[in-house]
Amino acid sequence: MSTIHVTQRLWTLVALAIISMMVVSACGDTASGSGGLPTLAPTITALAPATPTDIPAPDPVDIPAVNWDDVDRFQAAMRPGYENDIKRYMDRNRYYIEANLMFEEGAAVLLGAERVRYVNRTADTLDEIVFRLYPNMAAAGGRMIVYRTTLNDVPVEPTLAERETVLVIPLDHPLAPGESAEMTLQFSTAAEQGMFAGYGEFGLQDNVFSGPQWYPVLSVYEEGNGWWRQRPSTQGDPSYLETALFEVLLTVPEHFVTAMSGTDIGVTDNGDGTKTVHNITGPMRDFLLVASPGFGQITEYMDDIAVSVYFWPGDEDGAEYAMDVSLDAMRAYDTNIGAYPFAEFDVVETFNLTGIEYPGMTIIADRYWRRGDPFLETVLAHEIGHQWFYSLVGNDQVNHPWLDESLTCYTEYIYARAVHGEDEGREWVQNDRDRYNFYLSTGAADLVLNLPVSAYVNNNYGAIIYVKGPLFYVELERMLGRDTLMKAIQTYFDRFHYEVVTSRNVLETFEEVSEQELDAVFYQWVGEFDGLDPDVIADLQTRQ
Repeated sequence: MSTIHVTQRLWTLVALAIISMMVVSACGDTASGSGGLPTLAPTITALAPATPTDIPAPDPVDIPAVNWDDVDRFQAAMRPGYENDIKRYMDRNRYYIEANLMFEEGAAVLLGAERVRYVNRTADTLDEIVFRLYPNMAAAGGRMIVYRTTLNDVPVEPTLAERETVLVIPLDHPLAPGESAEMTLQFSTAAEQGMFAGYGEFGLQDNVFSGPQWYPVLSVYEEGNGWWRQRPSTQGDPSYLETALFEVLLTVPEHFVTAMSGTDIGVTDNGDGTKTVHNITGPMRDFLLVASPGFGQITEYMDDIAVSVYFWPGDEDGAEYAMDVSLDAMRAYDTNIGAYPFAEFDVVETFNLTGIEYPGMTIIADRYWRRGDPFLETVLAHEIGHQWFYSLVGNDQVNHPWLDESLTCYTEYIYARAVHGEDEGREWVQNDRDRYNFYLSTGAADLVLNLPVSAYVNNNYGAIIYVKGPLFYVELERMLGRDTLMKAIQTYFDRFHYEVVTSRNVLETFEEVSEQELDAVFYQWVGEFDGLDPDVIADLQTRQ
């Protein structure tokens, strides 16, 4: 997530320094969207989940049986040449979701059901399966209720924990490695009009609904640690997800425009003022839904990838500029890092704080939606870089944010060099050096990179993860040479896309490609983690 990333290439150094000190509090003036669509003043103050009225238990959705072996239709979500990724990853988790989205009584309400297959790809035998109810987290400020659940078509009583953000389904028999379980969950999700919790990624404002993790989502099981049940703070990304295939049938009013993470393969007119959009994905980590009756849309192509920009009324000029930057960024990363495998990529104007990444999509705040706005360019370059690092190469964003954020910040330099040339690229790097040096001059803590989000306070998170982080890769450039570093990044991407990585994976891949021992520089910049040579650590600690 680049919601706190504030590199403004044309600001003065003083302005950059001031912003870097203020960024985590995310305070600012009220911004106005174009076309008479004002937004509320941003805040990251967590608001208690609330809806204008209680939602009565809906009638059960008759969710159909799913043939999990039938994956042919999912190939339509893949870029030509990457269709076989579907069959190679068909043993992953699967979601089949039917839902109805309505705007009523000052709230966006989703009533739905999902059939989920979980595959135990760990070495442990499991006695429960854990889902996360993200709208109930403080950073979202929404409300999700699960009414009925089944396990292998038998009703089961789940339990809730962590302030209703964790839902636990007990298994009727242990789930051995390689085995799967099938569950259904009937649910409702609501977002109150005007709610702006966290970074504003979830909610309903200005007749726009933005819904990350609007469905009950499988948590991640880690060998040795168990299921991830942590309740994150409102700072940083709150999610930790594994790759899955999604099939979604979403019913909305017929005049709504929907943007979703995958590819639409059909739209049915229901004859009652609604339509049902049928969407499928490739192997994706998440499924974002954004919907509004007022969106405009433009579509162009980067080679054989359809790039669409969704914008608010009156913001056509900003949309055209966003399209230009998006095409440039997609081309820069596709060429220099590795192939983007999906058939589509979407950029959507919403009411969030700055910009947030999701698989196949990014949302960008309306306040920056202006042609030539350098901040819009930077945010787009960053968020599109996340398609490679987080969306495709995944990680625990709560406890190891450096893995996706710091490398994604380095992709901004790749973008600047590819699009604007070497001189501009050096300027982007120097701006971050200036910011980092100013941060150190204030006496603030020079923390290592491999810490959980909760370990960074005040301005530390932005300065360390988003500024020191990419400079670590610049240091590796100096040590290894840029060509070797880029080869290491390309190998890392190719080896781990669709997977979840650790710091060890970065170290071992970079050492393999460079044929150099990098334990010392990783320890000095990144900190301790499993995989570092203990003798190197002991020697460095002795000399400190």
